[in-house]
Amino acid sequence: MDRLARACGASGLSVVLLRALEGSPWQARLPPDLLDALWQRRRRHTARQELVRQALQSVAGRFRSANQPFVLLKGPYLAARFYGDVLGREFADLDVLVPHRDRARAGALLEESGYRRRSATVLGATITSFFVHAFDYAAGAACVDLHWGVTRHASVRLDERKLWTRLRRFDVDGAPYDVLDEEHEVIFAALSLLRDIERARPKMKNVVDLIQILASVDAELDWSSLFTAVDGTARPLVNVLALCLDVADAHDLTPRLAQALAAERARRVPCRDTGSAMLFRPAPLGIGNKLWAARAYDTSLPAWLLWWAASLPFRMAVHRRHAAGRPPAHGDSYGWRSRSSA
Repeated sequence: MDRLARACGASGLSVVLLRALEGSPWQARLPPDLLDALWQRRRRHTARQELVRQALQSVAGRFRSANQPFVLLKGPYLAARFYGDVLGREFADLDVLVPHRDRARAGALLEESGYRRRSATVLGATITSFFVHAFDYAAGAACVDLHWGVTRHASVRLDERKLWTRLRRFDVDGAPYDVLDEEHEVIFAALSLLRDIERARPKMKNVVDLIQILASVDAELDWSSLFTAVDGTARPLVNVLALCLDVADAHDLTPRLAQALAAERARRVPCRDTGSAMLFRPAPLGIGNKLWAARAYDTSLPAWLLWWAASLPFRMAVHRRHAAGRPPAHGDSYGWRSRSSA
């Protein structure tokens, strides 16, 4: 229980753990100092999520007044839908998706609302946007990640028109928002995790998120159709979803998915683990993870390497974070530090 509490504290899962332990005798097995640290994290989250919810209302109001389409991603929506309510999971930022053609306009609307782009660019925003799928904006302590794509990789060719014509509606705090349909929700979460695996920085919180999503939609989705898609998502989905179920021993939570994955064993990419979930050998510089990701994408190793090298300066510029106004990383408050942030 000590190890579980420390791992959850370092991974942004304090709130999820406390929810899971409510009314359970297992909670009494936690040392008082660790239990107190979890509750401190929960109180900080409650204060933090109020800021994000205010940002959501402000940004949504500005976009709607300008007739700017947008989709709510992650954050309060993910917590409300897959964890029961907006307080059910920790989050720090607001994530919104706009059509690719509206990237510059949506960014201008954010700037008119007092937000400043913190993501640097190389050779200008237009060229940089070809290699990345989101920019980071901030207004004081409020942070917004503006997405214009689910991912950005030469081998992935998602049909944007299909994504925008299949949106669903979901209420957050009593207000309706456009959200991704179940198929694109899975694709978005899986490709996000694949990028983190490639960087040798997989987050346990994102693994739990993906399993929550999969368990929720397992009965509805046609997994065989997803695994035969020709848009470059099938092979990444097979490998990331199978890896998650294996690492979490969660096959029983998604019986239909587990059965579909069993028929896809030939497309599984083998790996040599390091004793830490989703970190592979060879370990130096995350080479094992990069090699695994390169083979998990639906492309050749030379093509993956060419894209990785060409996009690297743009990705490094965009993901450079300014310290000012950034909320503390998970674990900073209590001296916990996750392996993925080391």
